[in-house]
Amino acid sequence: MGEHPQRRRFYLVCYDVADDDRRQAVSELLAGYGARVQYSVFEAAVASPRAFEELRKALAEAIEPDEDQVRVYPLRIPDLDKVMVLGNRRLEEREDFWIV
Repeated sequence: MGEHPQRRRFYLVCYDVADDDRRQAVSELLAGYGARVQYSVFEAAVASPRAFEELRKALAEAIEPDEDQVRVYPLRIPDLDKVMVLGNRRLEEREDFWIV
């Protein structure tokens, strides 16, 4: 049974990673889940609770807990249309990211 796209969960993931290699690993991992919206911030879409747990474990393994920090904020779908962006600078926002 596949994952229904409307059951995806959205998260804002922010990180502060001291080491360049670990930071790159976290960035590459998160790029598989969504768009980078700031240098250390991704909007991630996760298909299921199991997929979220896999992401959480992978992030935990990628960082050094005494030196780094990752914060994951759940985003409610009704609030996604209320996201406010000030300024025109863009990194890699994908136009098709929020289509469900």
